[in-house]
Amino acid sequence: MRKRLLFIMLIAVFIPCFANVYRAEARGAPPVNLNLIPTAETLGKGGYSLSVGMFPYDLTKASTEPKLINIGGFFKEPHDVKFETDIWLVPSRITFGISDNFDLTFGGTYSAGDTEKTINDYYETGDESKKRVYSQVVLEGILGMKYHIQQSSLKMPALAVGGEFQMGYTTDDEFVDDTLEDSFPFVAMQIYMSGSYDFEAASLHGGLGMYLSSKSIQSDRRFDVPIQVGAEVPFDGFAAVVDIALFNAFSGIGLENIVSAGLRYNISSRVTLNASVASAGGFLVRLTVGGQKAQVSAPPSSAPTLF
Repeated sequence: MRKRLLFIMLIAVFIPCFANVYRAEARGAPPVNLNLIPTAETLGKGGYSLSVGMFPYDLTKASTEPKLINIGGFFKEPHDVKFETDIWLVPSRITFGISDNFDLTFGGTYSAGDTEKTINDYYETGDESKKRVYSQVVLEGILGMKYHIQQSSLKMPALAVGGEFQMGYTTDDEFVDDTLEDSFPFVAMQIYMSGSYDFEAASLHGGLGMYLSSKSIQSDRRFDVPIQVGAEVPFDGFAAVVDIALFNAFSGIGLENIVSAGLRYNISSRVTLNASVASAGGFLVRLTVGGQKAQVSAPPSSAPTLF
């Protein structure tokens, strides 16, 4: 954890220093999202954003001791359990600007590939080669919102609060489901606060939140704390974008320590196209059309400080 915080602090110090010596002209619309993390900006009334990505996830795990498996809802028997998944997660989102300060997001995460839970010696004949394999669906739907609560000023960053409600089917890699259902249902909630500060030639973004799911409760895990930070440096109608998410969940699967980098192209003053790749593998593409919203100019370069 100390190494993570040190890395984040180095980035937070480097970007503002770089912003003081770099000069950029075309900035385009303020970024509502970087690659994987939200900023404190909103789309504006009538704006919208479409995104789609693909990220690989594979895991093989076996129980260290026999698990009690519910047989027909009448009794339980101890069995060795094995879990295997080799899938591509496909998150798709559409966000609408309901008002100047309020965005609403709909979407889901689909999966392509195989996820299976195997029960060894199901008929208790003593033959471990006799197995029953249950395919599991990995799928979710989401409903999210973001509210812009504060514009940036000379000494204060822009701030926004947001949240997501997620529901669907996830992976039983914690072996907390003792039934023989083909899928493992879950519900989850994430809340966060994000901040953005626009320097003369670059913008810095960060966020802190809390993620809690029914899966984590069943497995006696504490809630996860998504910490994220990123920066955008514009140049000649483009922008170099990098962000770091210490935790990001898709379909109840928590991906950790994801670094993503990409380019943002200003098609016009209101329309941008963003493409990025991630350290976890995969990519994300986003098209954003900003609404009719008054733009706030960046603070003067003479005082590029958050404090």
